[in-house]
Amino acid sequence: MEHLGWAVEDTIAGFWALGGETRTLNGARLIRNRLAPHVAYCNVVTGLVANGSGQVRALLDDAVEWIGTAAEIYVGPRTSSATEATLLLEGWSPSQTQVEMVATDVIPAPRRRPAEIRPARTSEDWACLEALFRMDHDEEARGAGTALRPIEYTTEAVTARRVKLPSVAYWIARCEGQPCGFFASWARPGATMAMVEDLFVHSEFRGRGVATQLLHHAVTQARSRGIRPVLIRADAADWPKSFYARLGFRPVAVTRYYAWPSRTR
Repeated sequence: MEHLGWAVEDTIAGFWALGGETRTLNGARLIRNRLAPHVAYCNVVTGLVANGSGQVRALLDDAVEWIGTAAEIYVGPRTSSATEATLLLEGWSPSQTQVEMVATDVIPAPRRRPAEIRPARTSEDWACLEALFRMDHDEEARGAGTALRPIEYTTEAVTARRVKLPSVAYWIARCEGQPCGFFASWARPGATMAMVEDLFVHSEFRGRGVATQLLHHAVTQARSRGIRPVLIRADAADWPKSFYARLGFRPVAVTRYYAWPSRTR
């Protein structure tokens, strides 16, 4: 199980580094994306290991200076409890907890295939994706009872994903010709784990099997590169983790993101 947890950490860092810049600082990996300076996932510190508050404070001061004020700290399987405790002591606050889930067996084929699924390739496709991402962001904010994010945030988030092409494939589902959902798949050559990310289905099309079809399609595409384990991430406070478990994903790690209390996603 431990080796899966480490592979999860490497896969997540590799995914968000695509299209951005990376730097190593005292063993930690710093990731930033100048095209998405306000999107936390694109501006993150991973692999943080430090002894004592002074060392943590110095490293994070340098990290925030290089990354920017959106920087968050990723705490994964390799992060010691002492390092995480020091983050809390220094005023960093958990902003999100994720359940990292991996499928190694066959994902059941969907009983229904209500959607046509094609890769996002054209500018028109990406305009459709941005509209769907905006729905996702607005729905997320309403569910959390927080203010809606500015339009610019969604534009940055979509841009950060588009620059990952062609390494990452983004898939758009259409029902009766209308864009109704999306998902992504990534299988890095030579890696031991693939990843599927960003599942969303328009509220009017839920309950028809679109999410199951998208997930099965993305996992199949990722495994076509010869990689068996596939990672999917789930917000610990949200319901999709149970949906993923029913389809064969099993939990292998809990990870957290830390930010200053004044920062939000």
